[in-house]
Amino acid sequence: MSVAFRPCALLGFAALAALAACSSSGSPPVAPIQGSGSAPTSAPTTVPTSGSSATPLSTPTPVRTAGPTASPVPTSTAAPTATPVPTTTPSTAPTTAGCPFTITEYSLPNASSAPLNIVTGSDGALWFTDPGTNSIGRITTATQSVTEYPIPTANSNPFGIVAGPDGNLWFTELGGGKIGRITTSGQIVEYTSTDFFRPWNIAVGPDGELWFTDDSSGDVGEMSTSGVAKPEYAVPGAGAGDDREPFALVEGPDGAMWITDFANGFIDRMTTAGTVTNTYMLGGEEPDYIAVGPDGALWFTLSFQYDIGHITTSGTVSNVPTPQIGARSYSTGIAAGADGSMWFTLNDSAIGRVLSGGTVQECPTPTQIAGGTVLPFGMTAGPDSAMWFTENDSGKIGRIPVTGTSPVSRRRSSDLR
Repeated sequence: MSVAFRPCALLGFAALAALAACSSSGSPPVAPIQGSGSAPTSAPTTVPTSGSSATPLSTPTPVRTAGPTASPVPTSTAAPTATPVPTTTPSTAPTTAGCPFTITEYSLPNASSAPLNIVTGSDGALWFTDPGTNSIGRITTATQSVTEYPIPTANSNPFGIVAGPDGNLWFTELGGGKIGRITTSGQIVEYTSTDFFRPWNIAVGPDGELWFTDDSSGDVGEMSTSGVAKPEYAVPGAGAGDDREPFALVEGPDGAMWITDFANGFIDRMTTAGTVTNTYMLGGEEPDYIAVGPDGALWFTLSFQYDIGHITTSGTVSNVPTPQIGARSYSTGIAAGADGSMWFTLNDSAIGRVLSGGTVQECPTPTQIAGGTVLPFGMTAGPDSAMWFTENDSGKIGRIPVTGTSPVSRRRSSDLR
């Protein structure tokens, strides 16, 4: 059951029709087509995009010039939520022969589960948002035991999630208009602010602050782990009256935040002061998730172009074409793996990776839905040198073992205080 709210080109909205309208671009949802089950590879071809020579747009100013807002008031006390009893080990279904890597799926205990984004917590477990059950989920790497923690706000539609520098997990509530904090023991506190409208994706910046995109305002927000929110910052638009749609963001190796703008086809570079120093136009392409690669560049997924994008911190853009398992295959989540590859999810029930030499490999997920898709979505590197991902429509969590050393996060100056 898909319940995720995404740019209208990416997901269906049946379960969230009452929650929000599709992007004002008017593009209808695309019905994904199931993959054929083959496991092709493509040649390591890199095709420059038209955005490689893009010039920066004008630098925007913050939405408001006032100082930080008052600390948001938690909607619940710091008392722990009721601790669910861990489920038994979910059933597994490994991939069949012929795939370049092995995928194992773990079914979540609740039939309504529709997991979205996933991240490794400070406790060594994987944590994920689940709008289907209105909860934050946790799955262990050793026994795959699953625990789900209900969010106090009903119909909050949890979406993005990140491991904070304080050891807690922080998540956005797209439907609730809040930012939540959950400890590794399951205590949830929600924060509200006049600066929060519809928080979308969330990341930790080089300053140790929580940075997030806002679907409603089309801006980028910032909040400390103590709950102090700052005014949101604007990102450039394509022209008068054009919607801004910052979607995903990540701390770059250059100490800036890099942000994808789905509606306008931009990649923005923003300083921790909220100033956009560069905006790179991708020539009509629509960037989704973005991650730092082992080469020190930014890698991002694209809708409709079926490619994986690559941009250096100096602004050189190129694309890596992907072989399409299905007739309409576009990528969504992306993360660097311990094997030096960039791993990504594909909407037509497949997982792919770009090897260090540029070759692309793809493999269908074990679960296939006739006439539909399991909708692989979030992707992250686990502490067990494996890649973990979510399946939004099938209600499962996937794992792919890889060789190499588990990636280590770059140390921030805030970590040394």
